[in-house]
Amino acid sequence: MIQDIITIIKNVSTAMGNHYKENVYQNALMVDFNNKNYIVQSEVVLPIKYQQVIVGYERADIVIYDEFKPFIVLELKSQNSRTGTKEISQIRKYMSNLECETGILVNFYESLEITEVYHTTYKKI
Repeated sequence: MIQDIITIIKNVSTAMGNHYKENVYQNALMVDFNNKNYIVQSEVVLPIKYQQVIVGYERADIVIYDEFKPFIVLELKSQNSRTGTKEISQIRKYMSNLECETGILVNFYESLEITEVYHTTYKKI
């Protein structure tokens, strides 16, 4: 499934080109995910807890589910610099809050940059 998701991301990048805002790519990805019958949700609200009390919220760009359990979280960027540890830390927080094992960090700006993120490792594709 991960390879299929990466293929969809690459297809959207090729079809759309560069320099759009993040939400444009997010909407295009949602079209393809829905067309391929993925169970997917965008702008997923994630509660932030401190001592079992919700103290704030964050939003994950896209969450793909497997049997109604979060399977992969996608964090999308459209920035003119390469992604780094800041963005990897951000997606790991989302993964932890969702109890999800895999994240995919995508930067669409100048050239497509895809990073598979796990709790202790990551790899650029």
